[in-house]
Amino acid sequence: MAGIPREIIDELRARVDIAELIQTYVPLQKNGQDFIACCPFHNEKTPSFRVNVKYQHYHCFGCGKNGNLFNFVMDHENVDFPTAVRIIAQRYGVTIPEQEYRPWNRRQYPSDGTQSESSRKDRLYDLLDMIAKWYIRCLENNPDSSVAQYLKSRKLSPESIVRFGLGASLDSYDACMIYAKSKGYTEKELQDTGLLKITDDRPPKKYDMFRNRLMFPIHDATGRVVGFSARTIESDPKMMKYVNTPETPVFKKGKLLYGLHLARPEMAEGKKNCAILCEGQLDVIAMHAAGFSNAVAAEGTAFTAEQARILKPSTGNILLALDSDNAGQNAVFKDARILLPLGFNVKVITFPGGKDPDELLKNSGKEAIERAVAEARDFFEFALQVFSGRNGTEPSAAATTASEMLEYIALLENGASQAVYISWLAKKMDILPDRLQSQLEQILEKNAVLAERYRAYEEERQKKAQEESAPVSPEGDPFTKYLEKALSEALELALSNKNAALLASEGVPPECRSDSPWFIALDQVIQSAMLEEWNSSRELAFKALSNAINIDSKLSELLLKESASLPDDRALPAMQECIFVIRKTCYDREIAFRMQQFSHLSQEDPARVQLMTEIGALTKKRAALRRKS
Repeated sequence: MAGIPREIIDELRARVDIAELIQTYVPLQKNGQDFIACCPFHNEKTPSFRVNVKYQHYHCFGCGKNGNLFNFVMDHENVDFPTAVRIIAQRYGVTIPEQEYRPWNRRQYPSDGTQSESSRKDRLYDLLDMIAKWYIRCLENNPDSSVAQYLKSRKLSPESIVRFGLGASLDSYDACMIYAKSKGYTEKELQDTGLLKITDDRPPKKYDMFRNRLMFPIHDATGRVVGFSARTIESDPKMMKYVNTPETPVFKKGKLLYGLHLARPEMAEGKKNCAILCEGQLDVIAMHAAGFSNAVAAEGTAFTAEQARILKPSTGNILLALDSDNAGQNAVFKDARILLPLGFNVKVITFPGGKDPDELLKNSGKEAIERAVAEARDFFEFALQVFSGRNGTEPSAAATTASEMLEYIALLENGASQAVYISWLAKKMDILPDRLQSQLEQILEKNAVLAERYRAYEEERQKKAQEESAPVSPEGDPFTKYLEKALSEALELALSNKNAALLASEGVPPECRSDSPWFIALDQVIQSAMLEEWNSSRELAFKALSNAINIDSKLSELLLKESASLPDDRALPAMQECIFVIRKTCYDREIAFRMQQFSHLSQEDPARVQLMTEIGALTKKRAALRRKS
């Protein structure tokens, strides 16, 4: 894996127990030698999510999600494989040696389109890291610039500027482009990172995305620079206050939290035991300067459920440090609708005088922020005060307030929490608990109906999207389907009878083999039988598949299911039939693929002769196979 030594990945596999890791995300229950839970990837009431410690593998028998510890973090935190490795390494204290930045080298980074998707992304990360450091130097080398003067006016300390890597973009339309190109980067790569804009004009106009702005580098959870947020320091009302990196292959704003790479270690139970969610970057910097290094802010215009799920493994407690105006209050309620169903305990910080953390720190010092945090109120106390203030104290207004409160109590993830707040609200509003409970049940019933409708809609939408975007394989759908069915039957036979596994070793020719997970698993079972390790073949198959990013849910389920032993007189004929189908399907597929290639060649193309030779050889093998059958 580019950028991460293989030995680091192997060390994490050996050190980290998958059940221990998943337990930090999902409450697991012991079930024999395994653990079970309600699946975190789809809604269900009966647990179908199983964690097998022996094989270090999880599998949901409801939605089919499965894999190893890296797959789980990738799916749960919506990150790619390298980021998942870095997240796990960070949590378990494993240091990943980072490669130093090196200028573009065509031998190391081929530019002819042959590099992998992972290599292309690594190169974008390198470019962003280089530009972030360049912005820092631009700020340091121009102490009298308008950006430097703006920072002084905001009273940001040098320590905060260094901690968050703040920089400045030059007052130029092409300085960044010229610098990056001098280091060997292409205009396409500058576009792919959101650093360069190219218009559709003829000829096209090219200019830097960021000019004469205060630059905030945005990092992912592991500390890699993935984009920028840029604040104008000009007073021109026509200028946008903030310009942000657009969506790119490495910048997905709905999955990012500003300051998370610094704040995550501070959120743990032994430290701050909570996360503070702020309005923007300057507020996060102010909170860190005041000693609250567990503060983050949502990237994008609104906090998302994906961002909340990213925080969940680190803490179950959230303090909302949002503005005290109407927009800030509305944001509190929107965020609560996301956080409460996910099981977070939510409190609200109210800053005196309606100030934000940045302004409060500048005018009143960190002691004022410390007091505000210490006086944070439970979300429901905050909500009751807001609703009562809006609605008034008349009986009809009180009924409205109670209904509004119940809408949020209904969002709590378990009945015990709901009961606690029903009792609390009844005392606060002098209403019989039974009346509130009855109304809550009506709300819950309504919400369940709406949730079911939404679930059905989402399933249908995703199904249509998958059908529309499904790639057409050159191998042809029927061949893949038949081959998978034959392989699954052969694998099940090999797992249920050692002699059947040995028979498969002689029957599947090299040209029919591939690097698909099905063949890898079958090969491993065959090898284990040949090496007298057949009794451990399931465990060895899982180990052989440990490097596979995605494993078919059918394959995962088959390896986890304990097969009954079959006698030779049943297993061997069945395996012989599977071998016949595998070989025939492989030959049919290869012939069809070459025929497809042949149909696209012109009469003069010399490759036609070679293809016809290959097709003839495969046809003879297929014919011979028929005679043997």
